[in-house]
Amino acid sequence: MNNIKRLELLFFEVLQDLKDYLDDLTLVGGWLSYVYSKFLWHNLKVQAVTTVDIDFGFGGNKIRPHSKTIFEVLSSLNYKERHLHIGKTYPVVLYKQGEIPIDFITSPKTKNKLVEELVGRQIIINKVDKFDFLLKNRIPIKVRAGREKINYKIQCPKPSAFLYHKGITFIDREGELKQAKDLHYMYFILRYAPKIDIILAEIAEYKKKGHFIGISKNVKKYFERKTSQGCLMIEKENGPDEYIDDLRQDIFERFNKLLEFL
Repeated sequence: MNNIKRLELLFFEVLQDLKDYLDDLTLVGGWLSYVYSKFLWHNLKVQAVTTVDIDFGFGGNKIRPHSKTIFEVLSSLNYKERHLHIGKTYPVVLYKQGEIPIDFITSPKTKNKLVEELVGRQIIINKVDKFDFLLKNRIPIKVRAGREKINYKIQCPKPSAFLYHKGITFIDREGELKQAKDLHYMYFILRYAPKIDIILAEIAEYKKKGHFIGISKNVKKYFERKTSQGCLMIEKENGPDEYIDDLRQDIFERFNKLLEFL
């Protein structure tokens, strides 16, 4: 079994492990490229698994009642604990079969009571600014592993919301590697979404409603010219491309099209 197939298998095992919690969780991060391309856009030609860790967001005010926390459920299964601080038992990151980290993200505004009732205080929670925007603009997507009969309905940000949120937050990411990943997620949507006009119209609507005022300044700074930093970072992150002769020009044009709607 090749590495991508193994990652896919483990991804679906994680969904099975969390099946009772999927309504309260929102898939975010790198696995969205895989879910969007395969299950929303039905584009099976794209190789979209670019990450290992699986990121789930949560928040808001209400969750369904659960008899156990996510920590209690996962720690009884085949997950290993990695400790953040030497000498401290908690908090931890849980790794599926010791290989795939499961990360949980929420807004700084989320109440501790909700964190403790849903996830459990034993798990490290990453707090991200403006995260509520993704939770308020989400859609259900049905996913299925290969020929298996079991479907999972997972909550995901709308592609337009994920793209728009990355456009405001990438600039604050620590280090160029994380920035490059975020910009590549944006490019992935701009390149592969089959109805890009609808996505761009939704983005114009977010802007009109006053979400994330500084976004056009961020994007402009990184995509002013074909030789600008953003084009070079995505070109490197993407790697050689058998479908496009001038990848940097394609990146430049797609982001400048986006700028027309910001």
